[in-house]
Amino acid sequence: MKIFSAICSLLTLCVIGSSCYAQHEQAVTPFTQASLIETEPLDSARAKTISEFLQRPAKHQNREALTGGFCKPIVTKPTSAPDHLKLALALVESDIVPVLSLSKEGNTSDTTALVSYSVEFDRDHVTLRSSNARYDSQANGLRIAYPHETSSHVWFESKGNGSTLFIIPPVRECSVQFIVACPRTYSDTRALEDSKLAVTGLRYLISAKAEGLFQAPGGEESKVLAGVLGTSRVQLPSSWFSENVSRETPSASVKVEKPINPLASSGALSPVRIPARDAVEARLEFGTSSSVKRIIRSRSTVDVLPFLLETPQQIRVERTELPLNPGSCIVISRRQETHY
Repeated sequence: MKIFSAICSLLTLCVIGSSCYAQHEQAVTPFTQASLIETEPLDSARAKTISEFLQRPAKHQNREALTGGFCKPIVTKPTSAPDHLKLALALVESDIVPVLSLSKEGNTSDTTALVSYSVEFDRDHVTLRSSNARYDSQANGLRIAYPHETSSHVWFESKGNGSTLFIIPPVRECSVQFIVACPRTYSDTRALEDSKLAVTGLRYLISAKAEGLFQAPGGEESKVLAGVLGTSRVQLPSSWFSENVSRETPSASVKVEKPINPLASSGALSPVRIPARDAVEARLEFGTSSSVKRIIRSRSTVDVLPFLLETPQQIRVERTELPLNPGSCIVISRRQETHY
């Protein structure tokens, strides 16, 4: 009985004095003060889809195997949008390009990379570049359209036994896109044999844009922050954010553009052993001068995972049938998410 009376008293206090609502409104969410973010794993359903897809023989790696909404946009919307913040502009975009350095597996005395590859995903194609392409015609990279139905195969020849067989799945216009890189050598038996190369370093090229503008509620002093955030291996500009406080229409913007050729640009290489995951995020925060009321963000995440090809695969490269023999491979994926 006493418990029931206490609950009734609390409910009466909330209705008459509005103190419950006031306490909720007093909760302060501070604006972002640091550029470092933590990564989030790919959801279990999509991770399972990729795993099951890779276990299929090459001739059965088709679009129909990408089930369960794999290609649908990853978008998170608020359960109830705050109507007291009238957003005139909220634009967020992000992208991340990994550069993988490969060295001889188990070689700890020589850390010099044998070859580096950059992987630049787009909606309908992927661009691959090698730091040591064998042919001049491939020095600027290969732009490969995603197949419509079944995985295709690309043999990218690099000098010094740094060649790699790339498996390109049918991930056109998917929110998660991935490829498989299998370092191989072309043997005397006309087969692709494991060249025993491993990922020993990673660096990233990023692009991001965040532009925000809104009406300050009731002439109250309000604030907007636009920022570009990243994980520890992602190199951000020194001016990674901008902010503005105003009683009228506060606005802020920040922009980072990636270079045309990722391999031609400078950047710190992070020694690494895969698996590895990194992300960049374009972020907007709207609120009062002291508290965030709404966050909008675009995040792009790259996963680099080891994959062991256990059974031989008969593949087709251009007009030639080749056996792809068992050995180590690398799965590189990029996913883009938007949170309103």
